[in-house]
Amino acid sequence: MPTKIVFGTNELENIGKYINDRKTVLITSSGFVKRGLVDKIQQTCGSIVHVFSGVRSHPEFNDLERAYQEIHRHNFELIVAVGGGSVMDAAKFFSVFHESKASEFVTRIIKNGSANIDYKTIPTILIPTTAGTGSEVTPWATVWDMHERRKYSLHLPELYSEMAIYDPVLTLSIPREITIQTGLDSLSHAMESIWNKNSSPLTLNYAVKSAKIIMQNLPKLSDNLQCLEYRENMMKASMYSGLAFSNTQTAIAHAISYYITTHKHVPHGIACSFTLPMLIDKAIGEYDFIDRAFVEIFGELSSRKMRDLLDRLNVPTNFEDYGVSAKDLKALKSSLSENQRAGNSLISI
Repeated sequence: MPTKIVFGTNELENIGKYINDRKTVLITSSGFVKRGLVDKIQQTCGSIVHVFSGVRSHPEFNDLERAYQEIHRHNFELIVAVGGGSVMDAAKFFSVFHESKASEFVTRIIKNGSANIDYKTIPTILIPTTAGTGSEVTPWATVWDMHERRKYSLHLPELYSEMAIYDPVLTLSIPREITIQTGLDSLSHAMESIWNKNSSPLTLNYAVKSAKIIMQNLPKLSDNLQCLEYRENMMKASMYSGLAFSNTQTAIAHAISYYITTHKHVPHGIACSFTLPMLIDKAIGEYDFIDRAFVEIFGELSSRKMRDLLDRLNVPTNFEDYGVSAKDLKALKSSLSENQRAGNSLISI
């Protein structure tokens, strides 16, 4: 995992040192323009040649292709992305190019694969403003096609960022709802790294550490959003889960979530976490190393504490609570048969 990790309070103030006079495109969302964060970065670093602040949540191909054409009119050597998972995923999409600089080229890679295609990548510095997605330390970017009701992944080994900068101060303004959703996304990343065919002692160590921190800190943070200590702990947990699933990928809970998000419009962090208790129940007794991980996280071999956490955060844990009918469940199960993430799972449904 080649990404250099920098972690510290107010670390964003050092961004000029990391950019090091390279011609840079800054990618973010409109909220950070309003907060004055873009102005602050531009004052710190004089080599920003363009700012794109139009990244939307759950970016789709049409949006990214239009933005790609705008961004690649400029001559630049580096992309800096400040924002949540959608912003960082968009930055990875923009970083892939070839001589024509046509956005459709990247879409073809995503939908058809990169074999025998000559592409290059522009280095990225990724600065997460939520404690959840882990995109800053993975080689994947998620792109949604709501017309097809499908989630696609851009996966290239060169998409690991040059640097991931974790500054917990940037998460202080995140509202409660998004704090919970991104925190649960990170928890799902950790748990999915445990019941995973690609797990190893190293990834298990990171996954268990992440899950323990989230179980202890997310409920407290949801009641005290301005506590920098809880914010810092959650950012560490997100980093640990990112280091775990950047090696394992996700598994069955995320595979289920794609149908729930595209068909029922449930936010990703909720869609990938409400099934965790039932999956824990299914996993217990299957593998000794999974049982040991559960005991280390929860202090017992049970899904009780996970259910208690979701209940405290007002997250229902039944499919019918999300409008999923028997017909939907049949379609959902069918969608899993060719889903790579489902294939990573050591437990079946």
